[in-house]
Amino acid sequence: MSNTLGPRQLFRGSLIFHGSMGLIAIIGIWVILDISEFVRPVGEVVGGFAIGIGFGSAAAALSFLLSKVWNHARTLESRLAQIFEGLTIGEVFGLALLSSVAEELLFRGLLQPVIGLWLSSALFGLAHWTGDRRLSCWPLIALIAGLALGKLSLWEPAGLSGAIGAHFAINWIGLSRLRHSATPPSDGFSEAR
Repeated sequence: MSNTLGPRQLFRGSLIFHGSMGLIAIIGIWVILDISEFVRPVGEVVGGFAIGIGFGSAAAALSFLLSKVWNHARTLESRLAQIFEGLTIGEVFGLALLSSVAEELLFRGLLQPVIGLWLSSALFGLAHWTGDRRLSCWPLIALIAGLALGKLSLWEPAGLSGAIGAHFAINWIGLSRLRHSATPPSDGFSEAR
């Protein structure tokens, strides 16, 4: 079974969606918050991002293990593989980077300072609700991830760039695994559709 959108349409749609989300977050931060709080020396930003990559890599490993022991996580992974199969490695990189930057700017950069860690994390979880029953555990996992990313963004050595780095690592590793075909290779015979 494959997704209704092809990989190119999925990629373009995500670029538009996450690009818009990032723009809204930047405007919101500019208008509502003190933008100077987000200006950091390059070394701090790079260091925070690197710390986040480490945390995100560990979280991706936990996610992989979770899919081996929890049936709902296994079903989630299987369905996501159907959605993301066929993406190129460049598209995976672009999606991982843009979605992590846009979502972290919105949820940790703009919303968390205004409405708090718990409510912004709950909204992050709800944002991962798709209506597909096979993905029903995704909002719960996203809520927990939102809390962890929120805490990471508050930890001074990491900050917002650390949350972006962790989110990027989770998405990059996960999408890299999921982009491979979710269905077994064809034996040359195709059924009528």
